[in-house]
Amino acid sequence: MLQRFARAAVAALLAAGAALGTAQAQTTLEFPTWQAEEPGISTWWKELIAAYEKRYPDVKINLQQVPFAQFVKQMTVRFAAGNPPDVVHLPTRDFASFADQGWLEPLDERLKATDIAANWPPLQAEMQWNGRTQGVLLMGYGGILFYNEQKLKDAKLGVPRTPDEWLAAMKATTLADKGQFGLATITAEHPNMVVEMASWVVGSGADWLKGGRYNFNDPAVVKAVEGWRQSIAYAPKGTNSATARQLFIDGKVTFLRDGPWVWGALAKAPAEVKPHLKIAPLPFAATPGGASNSLHMAAKTDAKKKQAVWNFIAMAASPEWQNRYALTGSPAPRKGALTAADLAAQPHLKVINDEAAKARNLFPEVQAVRAGYNDFATAVTKAAMRMVSSPEPTAKVLSELQSELERSLPLK
Repeated sequence: MLQRFARAAVAALLAAGAALGTAQAQTTLEFPTWQAEEPGISTWWKELIAAYEKRYPDVKINLQQVPFAQFVKQMTVRFAAGNPPDVVHLPTRDFASFADQGWLEPLDERLKATDIAANWPPLQAEMQWNGRTQGVLLMGYGGILFYNEQKLKDAKLGVPRTPDEWLAAMKATTLADKGQFGLATITAEHPNMVVEMASWVVGSGADWLKGGRYNFNDPAVVKAVEGWRQSIAYAPKGTNSATARQLFIDGKVTFLRDGPWVWGALAKAPAEVKPHLKIAPLPFAATPGGASNSLHMAAKTDAKKKQAVWNFIAMAASPEWQNRYALTGSPAPRKGALTAADLAAQPHLKVINDEAAKARNLFPEVQAVRAGYNDFATAVTKAAMRMVSSPEPTAKVLSELQSELERSLPLK
């Protein structure tokens, strides 16, 4: 009896020691993102992480929510201090500013063992910097017009097909004294204000960078920005992107211009509102869109963590997880991520994927601006806020913006 007890005690101690050794050997990957609590896509991230941790039980992923408005600044501080996260998730517009500092690991050799090059769209080229691929595109998209069908019916209007029709519909459905607005959009200082303005510029066929030069004085750019400026007259003031989305979901506004990822959030709309929330192409000649976000790994980390991060990226890029990603409403980069059955069951996915396929990049492609995007976006946002809060002529504000950028962020 005593011997059996002793053997059992030793076995228990050995098992405890083995468990302790496993715990001590476990690798923890820090993964900060602005999408950890975002409706729809956050579920995908959490399910992906759970599946990854099941496949790789010696790795733990610590998912952390960081507000989008502070995300790039916080990541910049971390990288500059030599304390980067392990799983690097970036708004692709800011990729170049990180790559230009040498902060991201080249992935070319790892990519050779995958089918990503053969199955990803041309926007994957956005992940190249100085001749090396330093990330995997997670989403390229086209902008989407979200609209409240009931509000259009009440105003005896159809879905707008041109910018002028859109502005007229915004005006007709704005009853500010009753808390009803034609549009929900960003009217407070926010990084995505650049996207709102650029959507009107690119959608009209204009470009505020042309021939390798700033082009804010172009009459076509001025006209497009004037259209954006008219639209905010039908939107509540002091609104950020999260508030704008919530106003639309709550049935307080007629229109929302946003990315396809908002579709997942519509499930939380009140029962009396949800059936009326629809999507359509934006009423522009061209579809503004581009590379949205991407996955990377930090150059300054050990080989074991790099392999663990790469395993996570590869899993996210697999056919199974790309299909699940596309079903959230966000267009997946993998070719054929959605089946015919998926599209038949959820017709809105066809609109989302058709717009992604024909989108024109609304983010600057000039290398100097890509590397200095934060400074570019800050200057454009300040100019936008002047137009939101003052009667200054659009042409004057844009001309002064061009002069400021030529001084602070020269292209040659």
